[in-house]
Amino acid sequence: MGTLTISNGDIYTPLHFGHGNIVIEDDTISTITKEHPPTSDATIDVEGYFVIPGLIDGLIHGGGGCDSMTGKVDDIKTIARAHASHGVTALVVGISSGSMDQINASLTAIANVVDEPVADGARLIGSYVEGKFGSLEKNGAQDPKYITPPNFEEFHSMWAASDGTLKVISLAPENDNNLQFVKHLAEFRSDAYNNIVIAMGHTNATYQQAMDAIDAGITRATHTYNGMSGMHHRNLGALEAVLDHPKIHAELIVDEHHVHPFWGKQLIGKKGTSGVGLITDCTEHAGLAAEEWQENAVYDTKLDAYLLNESNSESPPKYIKDGAMWLDVGKPTERLAGAIITLMDGVRNVMDWGYSLEETLTMATLTPAKNLGVDDRIGSIAPDKAADLVIVDRELNVQSVILRGKVLKTP
Repeated sequence: MGTLTISNGDIYTPLHFGHGNIVIEDDTISTITKEHPPTSDATIDVEGYFVIPGLIDGLIHGGGGCDSMTGKVDDIKTIARAHASHGVTALVVGISSGSMDQINASLTAIANVVDEPVADGARLIGSYVEGKFGSLEKNGAQDPKYITPPNFEEFHSMWAASDGTLKVISLAPENDNNLQFVKHLAEFRSDAYNNIVIAMGHTNATYQQAMDAIDAGITRATHTYNGMSGMHHRNLGALEAVLDHPKIHAELIVDEHHVHPFWGKQLIGKKGTSGVGLITDCTEHAGLAAEEWQENAVYDTKLDAYLLNESNSESPPKYIKDGAMWLDVGKPTERLAGAIITLMDGVRNVMDWGYSLEETLTMATLTPAKNLGVDDRIGSIAPDKAADLVIVDRELNVQSVILRGKVLKTP
């Protein structure tokens, strides 16, 4: 592939490096410098633009019109392409509760793309089993019919189906008898499970149960606040443990529907930019213009919402209302079911809360990369790191994406 120079950009690594040049050899960054670089095989002049690391979305459920649980490899490829075109160059693909056949088929499809990345698509760090081992009390949009306590039989079935690419397993620790499941995964994490990340989510744990689980090996909180016990001045729960324990990474959905900006700022203020990772938890509608998803939706004037599917015995009706996906709109069981933004939209939101580009990018790149154990290769602009870069204007509109050293589009 030769050498490529990105010249005259305002570089954020995510820290502000300033005006400079980045030299790429094949798929790897070789140099970042303020000096004039040696002659390259090709040069892209990005004067007037920001150069930032490719964003990392640590929990998505779809994009580009495709859902992550169809079990179809082509759908996973479409998802990867949709996010890459919006500056998200690495993904962890979520799996909701479902039958074991559906879960395993989906894990296998994801593994196929992890092993053979799409040339113009985001790299897949792995899969994320979110709701299978959650609690019935905090199931949210997860189908309660398929939720079970953490158990080795189903886990090892999923692990085999993923061909070792299952990256995050989320669970309700109060349902893990003596934390034997968490302790086993933590003990053999590196030797047998490819450094899997153990998360706590869809949980009704008490504060002490959650603290004990973090001490036992949980290092990540699934979409903090959502599907999580706590936020009471006397009866503390999992949320307070996430806020209190320094060794847990807190995911934060940043569509401004799942978490009000006030509470988002409280989380970042408490844990700092090194303890919070921005996510979307997005559905298949991420990356689609409104007119695209509205084409097959029915607008309900009474509910002021778009109906996406009719109710059936298998699943409740889905709606898009007020910029997010909801289930059972207008019913007592109405609840959020996912975002419809990409992470670049979320980055803009967080900057609107008053955070700098440095701070926001840190939570969208380097911090999640560290928790996922991939910061040796992605998550920042530095020599010997993967050449996953995004060129954006001052409003963070994507002008160009460079993925593994390949230019997907230019300004």
